[in-house]
Amino acid sequence: MEFETYLNEVYISKRTKTHLKKISAKQYNNRLENMKKKGIYNNEKVISEDIKNRISLHYANRRNEYVDTLKYYIEYMTHLEGLTQK
Repeated sequence: MEFETYLNEVYISKRTKTHLKKISAKQYNNRLENMKKKGIYNNEKVISEDIKNRISLHYANRRNEYVDTLKYYIEYMTHLEGLTQK
């Protein structure tokens, strides 16, 4: 399962109690890919202060959307690990 599919079909927003819309899932996926390309994020399982500082150097992140993207991705990786352990 891809990250974008996870956001569309499995992830339920704690704020809105609904699945993310396709366009939102695509935006989160694009943010993740760009952070990986820039070396900001390398599949760590926790979001360190160093990662947050690197995000701040490259992006405005006014609504915390880049950190949220990483939180969702870490949840996605945990979800995949749970599926493989069953």
